[in-house]
Amino acid sequence: MPLDAAAWQRIYPTALKVAEPLSDPRYISLALPEKQGYIAIDRHALSRSEAALLETLAQADAVPVRNPWYAFLTGQATQAPATFSGLRVVQLRVTLKDASVSQDDFMDAAIGMFPSLLAHFWVDEHYALLIEPASTTAPDHQSLKDFAQVLAAMETDFYANIQIYVGNFWQAADPIPRLFAEEQRIFAGVKATKPQSDLATQSLAYFTAPMRAQSAVYETLRDRLADMPEYAEVIVALYQHQGNMTSAAKALFLHRNTLQYRIDKFQELTGWSLRDMDHLTLCYLLLIE
Repeated sequence: MPLDAAAWQRIYPTALKVAEPLSDPRYISLALPEKQGYIAIDRHALSRSEAALLETLAQADAVPVRNPWYAFLTGQATQAPATFSGLRVVQLRVTLKDASVSQDDFMDAAIGMFPSLLAHFWVDEHYALLIEPASTTAPDHQSLKDFAQVLAAMETDFYANIQIYVGNFWQAADPIPRLFAEEQRIFAGVKATKPQSDLATQSLAYFTAPMRAQSAVYETLRDRLADMPEYAEVIVALYQHQGNMTSAAKALFLHRNTLQYRIDKFQELTGWSLRDMDHLTLCYLLLIE
């Protein structure tokens, strides 16, 4: 009987449950039963014989993606199918809940978000890539907020759940397969409740994850903050508005005096001042999983 994610993680505690296979060569990705995604296992945790066995299983599960751009992004081909000065890869994770809507219908609408694309294709039934060239004539590319507005409408129109990760623009001389592999890994770690993300929104969580995973200090303080869920949205709003109480109060639909009271009460309970950016960053970090 095929193992589910929990069973794999009991054997390999550092394994990641992901929506799509990781192209990062550090990981071996195996399909989970009943289309529940994939388990990605770090090779560093494996003996040579274990790695060989799991690679055999992964190859048996693999569905080849014949798109030449995918071959380039994943390091299977050394040359890109076309010349470019720079590019970014936009990753989409899509669940179409209406059987009458096809992948082609959705992709036709998705490509309308871009003035031009080098390529667009589905990797599997839920995961798509759009490759956008860097423009020297019109360098003001869409921001994460721009995509958010369009995707919110598309979710309604197509009766779909959509997550997007907007990659950085990389230059042709950069090690793009390695960079794409890491962007895949970042997107794999994004919670399903976060529909839009990029490196800026995920950097604190991603680049601090190894230390957090082994820190008793972090675990203890995180549990303490988890017992105060009523303050979570206050911390997030303040952090997202760089400590500006007026902007945060508007985002929370609170009177500024009400927000000040909550900040004072939080300091009384914890000793942390959310008016201090160092304290605020610490509290925000404790909310990140």
